[in-house]
Amino acid sequence: MQGPAQRWLVLELTGSTFYVGLLGMVIGLPILLFAVVGGMLADRVPKISFLMLVHSLILLQALIFGLLVENGAITFPLILLLASVLGAGMAFEVPARQSLVFDLVGRKDITNGIAIHSAAFNLARFGGPAIAGVLMSEGLMAHCFFFKALSSLCIIGSLIYVKKRYGQFNKPIKSKELSPLESIRQAFTFVFTHKLLARVLLAIMCFGVLLLPYSILLPSLGRDILGLGAREYGFMCASNGLGALAGAVFVAVFGHRGKRENWWWIGSFLFPASIIAVAASNNYYEISFFLFLSGFVMVMTSTSALSILQIESSNELRGRVMGLFSTCFMGLFPFGSLFQGLAAQHVGIRPTMAATAGAALVVSALLFISRIRE
Repeated sequence: MQGPAQRWLVLELTGSTFYVGLLGMVIGLPILLFAVVGGMLADRVPKISFLMLVHSLILLQALIFGLLVENGAITFPLILLLASVLGAGMAFEVPARQSLVFDLVGRKDITNGIAIHSAAFNLARFGGPAIAGVLMSEGLMAHCFFFKALSSLCIIGSLIYVKKRYGQFNKPIKSKELSPLESIRQAFTFVFTHKLLARVLLAIMCFGVLLLPYSILLPSLGRDILGLGAREYGFMCASNGLGALAGAVFVAVFGHRGKRENWWWIGSFLFPASIIAVAASNNYYEISFFLFLSGFVMVMTSTSALSILQIESSNELRGRVMGLFSTCFMGLFPFGSLFQGLAAQHVGIRPTMAATAGAALVVSALLFISRIRE
């Protein structure tokens, strides 16, 4: 709910796709800077207690955000400040949460575990934007942030239960003590001497710059190109979330069948192709359909990548490898977000979206050719 609401709020305050892109940059920059550090901490500190602390911070920023919107005191600089706090929370939260999934389900069931985790996450991506669109159209923008705060409170309650029931996973893995710099360097060395992991992370890195920032262009594509309002924009985002939910369920049912790498390659071609189709859409129904498709293949791609990375990583390195994944998948978002916002301002929304997705498709093709040649 917070994501679509804050992007629409920035567009309403500034009328500029560049500033919406700048918002994306501010959220993503802390992930770029701190996700690997967050992964290192996930390997060193009690994960569940750590996650409770981070979600307390996320709850606080959402509550402050809602109160400022409710009282008409919100400004663009304050939005950037609060968004940076959310980004910092995500930088530390994501690697710890993703590595905790492996602890709870084990190597044998990790693909299904990640898929079920993704289904829960994307159920919120489906329901949240739809509810946000209705609330925004009724003049209840602040409630989007209050619901975000409430959701963080529910997460903290869930973590208290997990800590009580599965307390053994709240202990850090004992490993050889390394300095923080050596610890991070060890993760980089491991990944980039493993050809499959290196190839997956390189593709994810390109997707983080070229594909994921499409979300910052959706408010303008909906409002300025297709003439849609806040309600329709919310349902557009919900279509994307519904597709992601369907993709997660699909992977949960079928992901363990066949080779995980095959699912990865299928998704790496279909994901950019779906964004090109979104850019070419001419009405609300077309764009909703292709956003559904893009959500489906995005989750299929990211879930397959996560499964490969988790299975190929050792217990001692898993948190740091998840930190590298977060850095590549979300941490490079700021550069792509700022670039796409600036490009859309000068050459248009459709050409920007289609050109960046086309470049991602070329990257996937080149990586696939290099794999075949091996």
